[in-house]
Amino acid sequence: MLIDWFRTVEMKAPTQVAADPADRNDRKTVPPNPETLEEIYEGATVTPPKIVYGIQKVADMAGSTHLSGMSPDFKRRALLMALRAADTDEGEVLNDLVIRQRAIKEYEDSYLERLNQYEAAQLEQNRLHQAELDRITSQFKARIQANLDDVERRQREFRAGQEIRRQEMHRFTETAALCVPQQSAKAEESEEPEEAASNVMPILRATGTSR
Repeated sequence: MLIDWFRTVEMKAPTQVAADPADRNDRKTVPPNPETLEEIYEGATVTPPKIVYGIQKVADMAGSTHLSGMSPDFKRRALLMALRAADTDEGEVLNDLVIRQRAIKEYEDSYLERLNQYEAAQLEQNRLHQAELDRITSQFKARIQANLDDVERRQREFRAGQEIRRQEMHRFTETAALCVPQQSAKAEESEEPEEAASNVMPILRATGTSR
């Protein structure tokens, strides 16, 4: 019977007004903030009735220390007596409950919708950030590789020049050995080319051919 009464009240209650699409778009990038119960009830499409003995007041009475430890039947009779004494119909209390239930459901549905929109917006932002990060990373990787390639190129150039210089010095050394006087040729035959080259300059000075 109570369930049937709930269904009757639910059918009579106004339906939730759909939010304006433009308003929803404006809130996509704004994170939803939790609201208190009072804020939820006040912001609902249908607000709870302003009655002295609403469901909240009756719930406080049922949980009071005066009824602590009492049986459910005793609590029921005590609450009904209190409502009659206050000239309040129990139907008003049940109607207050249904309205509050709808207010909470309305709030949670709206909150989840905004949260999903916010999540989608954040994921899109993350995608853009990742794309920018990949672009910058690619640029710096290219710069790093260019630096390594430049160092390797210069090392190859140095080794190539080193070989040319070595061949040049070897040619000069052999040529200088030919300039040694004949009397020193036999002595130079037993020396290494490097040792012979070290003797070239003193000999040239002695013969007056050094410049």
